[in-house]
Amino acid sequence: MASSAPEKDNTLEVKSAIAKKYDSVVEKNVLTWISGVLKNPDLFNGVSGADALQEKLKSGVILCNLMNAIKPGCIKKFNSNAKMPFQQMENIGLFNEAMRNYGVQSDYLFVTTDLFEGKNMVQVLIGLRALGSKASSVGIKPAIVEN
Repeated sequence: MASSAPEKDNTLEVKSAIAKKYDSVVEKNVLTWISGVLKNPDLFNGVSGADALQEKLKSGVILCNLMNAIKPGCIKKFNSNAKMPFQQMENIGLFNEAMRNYGVQSDYLFVTTDLFEGKNMVQVLIGLRALGSKASSVGIKPAIVEN
């Protein structure tokens, strides 16, 4: 029977490499932008780092509200009180589809597990930053800060 140790080591290496790419300045800019669009300056108080961000966004509710603030009605029905994992994953999927339909390039999108399982929060930030850039380019205020 084959050992899963090499696979586990590889997973840890990948997670470590991704964690090294996490940019707290981009995180701050993205969270400030989301808070501004949703007109809720305290939304991300105490949120710092990939784990805290993942926990805050995991239900997908904030993301669905964000898309509806940018393009009203683009997500007609979502689980606004998502407690069950399948509801949360569905919300994230609806958000991703709405981002794609809004015109965010596929290279910038993230997959549901990147956020829900916290597998690649760097890609989540990349996607949110791309959404912010796209929204800012069509006049959505506040504009996202680009660094």
